[in-house]
Order: sequence, then structure tokens, then C-alpha cells
Amino acid sequence: MTQKLTTAQRDELKALLLSRRKELQQQMAQNLENLAPAENNAGSVSQDENARLKNQTREVDGALTAMDADELARIDRALEAMDDGEYGQCEECGCAIPFERLKIEPMTQHCVACKTKWEQQQARL
Repeated sequence: MTQKLTTAQRDELKALLLSRRKELQQQMAQNLENLAPAENNAGSVSQDENARLKNQTREVDGALTAMDADELARIDRALEAMDDGEYGQCEECGCAIPFERLKIEPMTQHCVACKTKWEQQQARL
């Protein structure tokens, strides 16, 4: 059985989570800004082209935002688990997740064994 996390380890992981969270929030804001369609320059872009560009922008923005939002939700769940004292425990089997695994993926909710089992089940579907 793996040992529980020390206070220093928890603090290090919390800093990683908060840093990644801030990075994602900035990335999402930048994506929205970058993906905004350019203003119509003296009629150089037709209304049809502008409408097409807006639709494409919405699709790309939607996909990027969904991916970032999913990761943000996982980070928020990990931070809540820290506050509740449940961080670092596998949600499937309840065992302690090793610090080394959490350092690589601090928002993980499963130990390697349970994650591997889940991935094998998904591969069969």
C-alpha cells in the first residue's frame, strides 16, 4: 500500500493544479480573442464569406473550449478533493495514488491499475 501524501507533496501538487488552471483560463481567453473573425475591411470580405468564417470560428472555438473546460473541471474536482481531504485516493478502489503519478497528472482520479482496467474495457467497446 502506498503512503499518504505529505503536506509538502500536497502543496506542490496544489501549486501545479493552480498553475495549470490559470494557464487554461488564459488560453481560453486567448482562443476567444484569436478566433474572433476579422472586421470587414472596406468590403473586402463578402457577407457570405464573413458568415462562413464566423461559423467555422464558432466550431473551432467550441471544440477548443470544450476540451479546456473538461480539463478545468478535472482540476476543480482535484482541488475540491484536496479541501475535503480525499485527494490522492483512487475513486475506484480507494487506494492511495502514488505521488509520482500525481505529479505527472495531478488531476487524476484513478490509480494505474484501475485506469488500465478502464482503458482495457474502453478498447473492447
